[in-house]
Amino acid sequence: MNFIFYFIIFINIVWLGYLTYIVYKKILINSNKIPKVGGLPRSSKIYLTRFNPFDDLGGDQSFILCLLDNTNSGVIITSLHTRETTRVYAKAIKNGVSDNLALSKEETKALIKTINN
Repeated sequence: MNFIFYFIIFINIVWLGYLTYIVYKKILINSNKIPKVGGLPRSSKIYLTRFNPFDDLGGDQSFILCLLDNTNSGVIITSLHTRETTRVYAKAIKNGVSDNLALSKEETKALIKTINN
């Protein structure tokens, strides 16, 4: 049963990565309004950080991926890893602020770093 549980988590993470790639490709790369440099839009902003949100776990196994365009609109994808589960959250960003959901302290830092880069 332990193998099946980890296999299902692995499949979910791979599926989420594939969906993220498709959305990124459709929205950012295929946009004719943004000039491209080396396959990526010149004005795209990408930031990835790993962190440990819980004191009882070792290592920085959780992460935040922030993908923004030239208007500071895009998505923040957060993965929180615990001993029992891994949860993945996606929050829409429009003009540098979250649409409807509050951002965590780590997500806010990642958003600021992404905008400033």
